[in-house]
Amino acid sequence: MPDTSSARLYEFVDLLSKAAREMLQVKGNFDVSRKPVIVDKEVVSFHGRMRIDGLEKFNRRTVFSVVKFYTDAAHMERDRPVGALTVFVETEHLPKLLWSLEYPRIDEDDDEAMLDGCGTLTNLIAGYYVKEIFDQGYVHLQMSHFESYINTAVNGIAFSVDQTKKCEISFIIQGQKRIVVELTMSNVPRA
Repeated sequence: MPDTSSARLYEFVDLLSKAAREMLQVKGNFDVSRKPVIVDKEVVSFHGRMRIDGLEKFNRRTVFSVVKFYTDAAHMERDRPVGALTVFVETEHLPKLLWSLEYPRIDEDDDEAMLDGCGTLTNLIAGYYVKEIFDQGYVHLQMSHFESYINTAVNGIAFSVDQTKKCEISFIIQGQKRIVVELTMSNVPRA
């Protein structure tokens, strides 16, 4: 039987899966009726920062963005997140995905446009997720500005250091894994 923090993480992962699927279906008209693949992962950290490597998700050039969640402004100011959401997309697929979500076309050879585009996608998913959590009776989480990377976050990212597990959700779009989302989440207070 999973411990309390693991059970809570799975609850938050279910809410994230629901929020991301809804965003992709409503905004992009994507058929994501196939259940996402969810895998438990160990958090690898160094000096209190979580290691993240996009090449592990697609085994090719990958862009990813991170949004951190905070319970209040004081925690945000001190960069003490209660959770972190990372969205990974193959660089060659991101322009098509954003175009389907009715965003302007971007050039996959323009790294700045790719980083910004992935951040936009991550903000959309995170926004739907924060609403989903709030609708379930939790406090309204505050979101950081996105941080975007290509292939790896060399210095890692801040996360809730009491977490040793994260969950990875793979979304299958048009028969292929197109988006991978990772979530680590600590205790979120009820409203």
